[in-house]
Amino acid sequence: RRRKRVVGAEVDYSRRPAEDFARGTLVLEDEQGHTLMIECSTSWAYVGPGLRIQIELLGPEYAMEINTLGTELKVFLSREVRGSAGEDLVEKQNAEQGLMPVLEDEAGIYGYTEEDRHMVECFRKGLRPSETFHDGVAVVEMLMALYRSAETGQTVYLAETDLSDYVPPVARA
Repeated sequence: RRRKRVVGAEVDYSRRPAEDFARGTLVLEDEQGHTLMIECSTSWAYVGPGLRIQIELLGPEYAMEINTLGTELKVFLSREVRGSAGEDLVEKQNAEQGLMPVLEDEAGIYGYTEEDRHMVECFRKGLRPSETFHDGVAVVEMLMALYRSAETGQTVYLAETDLSDYVPPVARA
């Protein structure tokens, strides 16, 4: 009932699904034949401060992890703090009180500043950027393989599977 009241009757998730959670595991092989694993997850259903991005990369004798909400500085505001409502600290806060991470350079943490600077400089100097159209295609292929795997419940091998015409369920009319 609330959904119909808020977004109207034309939005029906039973006929047109929406993504609110995704989890994927990619298994890759490096130049030396070592297995690499990338695990990632996201959820728009997550209710909390900031934009939560969590990625783990596991390889032979090394690992990398990032959690964009794992900041060093957090602020707690009690119910006794008074003031008018507004986005007082950082964008994407869902509360005006309680425990909140402080992202001192939000655009930098998410990578936008350096990505944008790099692209602008490449365009200005006529250079090829470090990430190309082909890199973007490779990322989309990995995402389509993750969708296909989730849909079929089977492992998808990129080298053996043509995904050029594949449309994930969430994008089907």
